Amino acid sequence: MTAVYEQRLSRVGAVRVAWCAVAEEDGLHPVRASEHWGLSFIRRVDGSLDAELDGPRRAAHVVASNSGETYWGVEFRSHVFLPGVDKRALSGETVRIPCSGVAVTFGDVTVAIPEFDALDDFVETLLARGIVVADEEVRRALEGDAPGWSTRTWQRHVRTTTGLTRSQVQQLRRARHAYRLLQDGMSCAEVAQRAGYADQSHLTRALRVFAGQTPARILAGERPAT
Repeated sequence: MTAVYEQRLSRVGAVRVAWCAVAEEDGLHPVRASEHWGLSFIRRVDGSLDAELDGPRRAAHVVASNSGETYWGVEFRSHVFLPGVDKRALSGETVRIPCSGVAVTFGDVTVAIPEFDALDDFVETLLARGIVVADEEVRRALEGDAPGWSTRTWQRHVRTTTGLTRSQVQQLRRARHAYRLLQDGMSCAEVAQRAGYADQSHLTRALRVFAGQTPARILAGERPAT
């Protein structure tokens, strides 16, 4: 699929990245695995709007797009979640959120759908109204600072909040780090060592799952097969 894609950092601490894309032709778009929740909006060719919530995914996948459609949204940080959302989103699925023309509904709360430039204000509204919650204890636990509770309690709390274990989050972060190093032109052997993989075979297995590509293909700048 050919698409015009843009992303930017957000001023809101709960957001990892805000992004926007316009599909220039019908096709499939490869998406890497992610430990983050994603909230996105779709403007169809006829002008109608849809809203979707993506749960964290432990493996790469593909999504279908239609020529002329516009997509935009945010990827939340690992410790951010939506209370009361359909728990299917925790298992790597996409859940459609009720959308009525110009607004999206979360439970009994309706919020106007933002354009790409207004996503930060939109997320701040969600945080202020408790629709989105940033769990600072989970953030600390994922960074290695988890005092006060037993290991089992922390593990359960992290998984309930993120949909993943702390180990799974760490594996995805390591794979993303390795992916970026390869994109920067670092050799496969050096990336394996720098990112903490046992050897190049271990790196290859991890990136096949994370990105659907081998390190050599990532290094060469090739798109994954769809």
